[in-house]
Amino acid sequence: MKKRRTAANARERRRMNSLNDAFEKLREVVPSLGSDRKLSKFETLQMAQTYINALHELVKHH
Repeated sequence: MKKRRTAANARERRRMNSLNDAFEKLREVVPSLGSDRKLSKFETLQMAQTYINALHELVKHH
């Protein structure tokens, strides 16, 4: 039983590391309004949504 828990913990660590890497990549491409601190995951998603909507509007009107 301990082996299964250890394996599950390792999978969860890999999953979280992968998710955190994806957020870092997203932070690199989303404008952050010049803030010196790192955006939270929630703020990153909000900024990405705003950025995507702005790009959509730009494309729609040109």
